[in-house]
Amino acid sequence: FFYTGDLLHSALVGSTQYIAPFMANFDASIGKNETEIKYYDNGTHFVCTWQNIYLQDQQDVGPFTFQAILQNTGNIYFNYLQIPNVKVSNTYHDHRVGLSDAYMSERSTKQHIARVITLYNRINLDKEKILNGVSVVFDMDQICNTFTDCSSCLANRGKRHNCSWCDNIQKCSDGYDRSHQQWVEAECHRLASGDICPNSMEDIYDNSHFSSSSLSPSIVHYDKKRQSSSSPSQQYSTLQTFRTILITLLLSVLILSFVALTITYIYAYRNPTSPAGMWLLEHRPSTYIARFKRSTGSI
Repeated sequence: FFYTGDLLHSALVGSTQYIAPFMANFDASIGKNETEIKYYDNGTHFVCTWQNIYLQDQQDVGPFTFQAILQNTGNIYFNYLQIPNVKVSNTYHDHRVGLSDAYMSERSTKQHIARVITLYNRINLDKEKILNGVSVVFDMDQICNTFTDCSSCLANRGKRHNCSWCDNIQKCSDGYDRSHQQWVEAECHRLASGDICPNSMEDIYDNSHFSSSSLSPSIVHYDKKRQSSSSPSQQYSTLQTFRTILITLLLSVLILSFVALTITYIYAYRNPTSPAGMWLLEHRPSTYIARFKRSTGSI
C-alpha cells in the first residue's frame, strides 16, 4: 500500500492516510528472486506492481500479484492479477482494501506541541469481491479543495459540500481536508465567504456597470444592507472621532471666550473713561458688596 501521510509514526502508518489495493502482512523477502515490487512514473501515470509477494504468516496460500495506478487527473485504479482464495489474517497486521485520509492539527501546551490526527474520509472495499481479474476504478470527485477560484467554489456550495472561499489563503474548503491547520490559523472558519466573492462585491458597487433602471431588487436590497452595515470596531472608531471633534470645539470656544474677557477687562481697567471702563466701574464687585450690606442692615 501507499502511505500518504507526512508524519512517520508506527501508530499512523496503515491506519489513517493510505492508498491500499491490498494491505496485509506481506514479506517481500520470502519470495526471494520471485518477488518484485516494480514502479513506473511518466509524469501523468504512476504505476506500482506487487508481483508474487507472500504473506508472512500464511505463506502456504501462495503468491499475490496486484497493481495500483495513480493518474494526475486524480483517478485511481486497482488491478488484481493473482489473488488466492483465502481469508487473510489480521493478527499481525491490519488487512485493508481501499482509501483513507486524515488531517493533522497542532495544539500547543506549556510543555510541548501536541499533534492530533483526525480521520475525515475513508472508503472500504468489500474484501470478498477482490478476486482474480477484478479491477476497481475510483473516479476523482469534485470536492471543495478541487476548486481553485472563488466563483467555482461558491457555485458548488450546498450541492454536496459546504464549500467556503477564504481570500486570505486563496483556498476553497469546508474546513475538513489537509489544509485544516492552515484554514484555522488564517481564521478562515470566521472570515471565509459563504455567499458572495470579494471581487463580486466590488463589481456591485461600481455604478459604471449598471444603469439606474437595470438594477434588480436583490442588488438594491444588498446595497442597502452593505451601506448600513459596519463592524463594531468601525462604529467605535467613528464614535471616538466624533467625541474628539466635539471636545476640541468646546475647548476652543472656552479658551477664546476667556481670552476675549481678559483683553476686555485689561482695556477697561486702563481706560476708565471708555464705555467699557465706565461699565466696569458701575459693576465692580465692591459695589455689589456694599449694596448687599445695606440691604442686610435694613432687614
